[in-house]
Amino acid sequence: MAFASSPSMSHASATPPRRQQDASPAAPLSPVQRQLKQLGLLFAGAGFMAASIAVARRSVLRRQLESLPKFYSSNRAQLQQPVDSGERSLMAVQALGLATLNVMSFGVLLTGGISWAFDLCSLAELRGRTQAALRRQGGDFASPEDEQEMEKMMSSILDRLGMQKPQDSSPKDQRGEDPDAPK
Repeated sequence: MAFASSPSMSHASATPPRRQQDASPAAPLSPVQRQLKQLGLLFAGAGFMAASIAVARRSVLRRQLESLPKFYSSNRAQLQQPVDSGERSLMAVQALGLATLNVMSFGVLLTGGISWAFDLCSLAELRGRTQAALRRQGGDFASPEDEQEMEKMMSSILDRLGMQKPQDSSPKDQRGEDPDAPK
């Protein structure tokens, strides 16, 4: 048991330190690399969509050919044998599988198209843009003159409809003070 306490064994049994992931993104991609990454996903989705359509079409054509009578069969013979419940269940599972395959391939195609259209290369970029849009102030979209004109237009519409005009739209607490106002 002397070998268990040797220094070489103690280092081998120790777990290696975990590599910490950097919060900073990887090296920025060149515009050509970004386009290739985005279009790669788009073309992969298009290829997957074409393959899933080919598989679904082949399956439908095979089912149609099975339903046709043989060439040398009697015209008085029954055309289709009754389908039992087990076979119907199998057909339903196959149809569900084909539909799932088609929807997933369309999803990959759509994801590639959206990433190309919005110039996104990673989920981190999407997350950053979404958080920036959510943190943006809402008052930056319209000027005060436009807001006053809109209020006049809405008040004239409400007057024609015989409805009451709403009170001030700013949030106030029970004392009538604006809670967002500095004290």
